[in-house]
Amino acid sequence: MAQAKAAPLAQSRVQNLFSSRYAVFYVLVLPAFLLRMIYSVIPVIQTIQLSMTNRTIVGGGYIGLRNYEFMTRDATLIGSLGWTLLYTGYAAAAETIIGLGIAILLMQNLRLRWLSNFIILLPWVVAPILAALAFRILYFEDGGILNEILRQLGYGNAAVRWLSDAETARFSVIVMTVWKNVSWVALIFMAALGSLPREALEAAAVDGANALQRFWYVTLPLLKPAIYLVLLLRAMAEVQTFEQIYGLTRGGPGSATKTLALYAFERFFQQQRYGYGAAVNMVLLVVTIAVGGIFAWLLYRSREI
Repeated sequence: MAQAKAAPLAQSRVQNLFSSRYAVFYVLVLPAFLLRMIYSVIPVIQTIQLSMTNRTIVGGGYIGLRNYEFMTRDATLIGSLGWTLLYTGYAAAAETIIGLGIAILLMQNLRLRWLSNFIILLPWVVAPILAALAFRILYFEDGGILNEILRQLGYGNAAVRWLSDAETARFSVIVMTVWKNVSWVALIFMAALGSLPREALEAAAVDGANALQRFWYVTLPLLKPAIYLVLLLRAMAEVQTFEQIYGLTRGGPGSATKTLALYAFERFFQQQRYGYGAAVNMVLLVVTIAVGGIFAWLLYRSREI
């Protein structure tokens, strides 16, 4: 009896869904959604299956969860995971803070504002591998531009080991990443600043708040959704960073700047350990989902408040 009542109810809900004003929208979007699901879900399923094998270029078979068990003893993978999270945190935070500062400056009524906007966006359109090659030239220890500038400023003839020292190389990678992406962040914040309600800022000014107080107590709280959105998008992108680091350091010196994406690439394509490379890719997927989930939750909370 209950099943007999449930069937007409479900049928009526489906009819209401497609008889609504959004029916054309559903029909138009459905093919694209199905194609997206096919091209996203099927590769993930195949990667999971491959990660449970010891496949190499010469063959292999099913081994269950042994690849994941071996990961707990893989010092290189653990180090790559730690550096990936560290790199993501520093790069996303620096891009957000600097990008917001640039956006505030560019929103002022400056002369030739269109030219400054164009110039600040140039790094964003540079291909990641080209940016890495350009920074390799900057970071050359012998005859590099940065070391030559330091020498001209009187800081001695000792060359800074920009890419051959572990800590300095990590700093150099983060600097390059921030330079490459901060203009995109500034663009997002410029759009957010332009949509803020002027009444709140004007009311704060009338109440006697200075510029810093208006920014801290009015502008910044109103920008929370935009800040969490930027952190969400940039953190998920940084977790998967490959091109910049591959072009700049190849993960060196040693494994100091080796991210999970680069480690998976080495295992899969260079060593041709397809099963283990797929397992590392699954770890990368889980980390990306976890990082994105945190900021997605913060973004949802900021819109609810």
